[in-house]
Amino acid sequence: MSLRPPTRLPAGFRRAVIVADGASSGHVPAEADAVVFGTVPRSGLVAELRARRPDLAIYAALDGVDDPRLDGIVLQRPDGVLLRDARSGRDVAALGSRLAVGEAIAGLPDGATAILAAIGHPHGVLEGRSFAGASPRLAGLGLDGPALAGALGEGSALAQAHGLVRLAAAAAGVTAFALLTADEASLPEGLAAVREDGFGSVVIGDPALLLRRPRDAAG
Repeated sequence: MSLRPPTRLPAGFRRAVIVADGASSGHVPAEADAVVFGTVPRSGLVAELRARRPDLAIYAALDGVDDPRLDGIVLQRPDGVLLRDARSGRDVAALGSRLAVGEAIAGLPDGATAILAAIGHPHGVLEGRSFAGASPRLAGLGLDGPALAGALGEGSALAQAHGLVRLAAAAAGVTAFALLTADEASLPEGLAAVREDGFGSVVIGDPALLLRRPRDAAG
């Protein structure tokens, strides 16, 4: 059984925002290219967003491979899921298997739901090579900057982690993205530095940060 490639991959330098409340009206700043729901989107919300903004990529966040919310998320038919704290390609492969079951139950084509995997633990950094070939669903491999900074501190180890995650994404042939701290996201220089490091997309936890400066100044 072969999976078709995900159809909604990040293109160019994109900005995603995390919306914590999936039961809300789903307001997404015009400056955002994608949205990540922190909870299961309410019924019909994904369809409403697609009708209003057909170019918006829509994801939902999972706390782990065994997150019990997965089946409910798949029923809402997002473009993909964001796997927090992915520690190896085995996590991605296991999530892919769960998604296949959920898609079959929801009547979706096999492989319809893409995976964005965020690395927020040193173990995930060291296992970077394992993400290559882990699943055809893998559309992006990311650096969870705030989580890694908490584990490594601000210094050379964190800088090395940036490079290793970027290298792992290149080896897997997927987009590299970065989850930014509030300080990084609030400054044009922060976004510029991420872009210069070769990351093709950013995920920003506070949607309001996109509204504090002109889009062109954000990189």
